[in-house]
Amino acid sequence: MNSRVQKQTFQIRDARLTDIEQLPAIELSAAQSFRSVPGLAWIATSETIPEEAHRSSIQTKTCWVAVDTADTPVGFLTASVKHKDVHILEMSVASSWQKCGIGKALLQHLKHWALRKELADITLTTFQEIPWNAPFYSKMGFVILTHDELNQRLISILDREQAHGFPEGSRCAMRFDLRRITD
Repeated sequence: MNSRVQKQTFQIRDARLTDIEQLPAIELSAAQSFRSVPGLAWIATSETIPEEAHRSSIQTKTCWVAVDTADTPVGFLTASVKHKDVHILEMSVASSWQKCGIGKALLQHLKHWALRKELADITLTTFQEIPWNAPFYSKMGFVILTHDELNQRLISILDREQAHGFPEGSRCAMRFDLRRITD
């Protein structure tokens, strides 16, 4: 079998507790893209999402993995539900698997899951100018929220991110309105 065809073959499934140990390596692999971004190279070696956050998402069934043909995780999306919203905590795809449609597939999976749960919105915070961040999510139907549209939860997240070292004004909150989906 052609290695490129095999490489592009993946499925999305619920994450399992046994997947937790592989998720930080995927996140670090994905973060290597930031090495080429002036002022953000430090992200490539920063801490990953704590294991406990993944465990919580897996236990509440809000963590999904993209797996290769050997059922090995190569990407993930972990989220949390707050009221009628689901918030993406992290979505990462291993660098060797990027540009294979995994990010889009994970978001589509999340949208369908959130619709079944009768949630209203999907939210996230991300970099405004990095091509694989806000511009990618915009193509997927997310909109950047103005300051007046932010709720206290999103304001707090953005404040924590700035305190963590993200440059002021570099991050934004985005929302996907699930009521827009009619299929």
